Amino acid sequence: MPNRHRSEPAPGRAGRAARAASVPSRDETDEALTDAAALWNAVCRTSGEFIVVVDRAGTMRFCNEVGDGYTEEQVRGHSIFEFSLPEATQELKRKLQEVFDTGSGRTLETQARGGDGELIYFSVRLGPILHEGRTKAVVICCENILPLKTSEQTLKSERNVLRRMLEIQERERQLISYEIHDGLAQYLAGALMHLEAFRHAYRVGPDAREFAEGIRLMRTAAEEARRLIGGLRPPALDELGIVDALESLVADARTEIPSVTFSHSLPASRLPPGLETTIFRVVQESLSNARRHSGAQAASVDVARVGGAVRIVVRDEGGGFDPARVPEDRFGLEGIRQRCRLFGAEPRIESAPGRGTTIAALLPIPPDAAD
Repeated sequence: MPNRHRSEPAPGRAGRAARAASVPSRDETDEALTDAAALWNAVCRTSGEFIVVVDRAGTMRFCNEVGDGYTEEQVRGHSIFEFSLPEATQELKRKLQEVFDTGSGRTLETQARGGDGELIYFSVRLGPILHEGRTKAVVICCENILPLKTSEQTLKSERNVLRRMLEIQERERQLISYEIHDGLAQYLAGALMHLEAFRHAYRVGPDAREFAEGIRLMRTAAEEARRLIGGLRPPALDELGIVDALESLVADARTEIPSVTFSHSLPASRLPPGLETTIFRVVQESLSNARRHSGAQAASVDVARVGGAVRIVVRDEGGGFDPARVPEDRFGLEGIRQRCRLFGAEPRIESAPGRGTTIAALLPIPPDAAD
């Protein structure tokens, strides 16, 4: 027989009796649940919120705890409106009156000053205390959401910085593309015209082959200049709109992916410039990833107006990847995420080894720009 620890009760009637003695009987539990005072005290002790009971005048008749910098004498028996900011008091009074009038709960966010003068944000829930069908008092649960507000403000500030940085980046790309278009590309085009004219005038010569090779290299340089312009910021995006710009991306992608289809259902009118830029960059980066990493022979781009938003779906039938194991030095997917988040959207990136990749996003159209 295996040895047993001495403190472990042996099985049998004695063991069962010991276990039963340690568990409250149903009668004891029911009795505790019917003790309203005990339940109320338990809730007030364990709650992470400020719990206040006020009468119709807003006088605090009970509070489970007081904030730093206050004593119970400074809180109990005083009006709750003494602790709210002047600009928030009217809304709090209105909500409190509605609870007394309707007998139903209300919620709001409000601001107050702590005992040390610190501004505190509260999420407030108000509920009626009913007696004989009438609201006699209101219980108010106040949750300090200052840490959440601080996080929101930090995130908002960071996104504003990111938005500004992207705007500056787009402007710089635009300027560089214009410089290449109006400078280098024009010089290359002019040189090609002169060389072609010279070749036609002097067809035969001992250096004809070398001359032809020079023209070929000049044409290659001109094509490279056009490719750089398109990658930086194609003139079509600013001059003609998002559809023409996307068609240029798809045409470029076909040089490495044999079959790339493009469909769209966008309005004839222009979308906001920032939205058009984001659509272009999401599609550009998605196709770029497909060209460089997937080995795909087919891909598709679909951009459609869906209610008050634009839906983007880019698929490729390539090798796929594990989204959780993307190397840290590749920022393409993260760039897509950050651009979408500036519009309050979260892109969907679906892929697996051997199963291709789908990148989709639903970008809301700013209300003042919607039809």
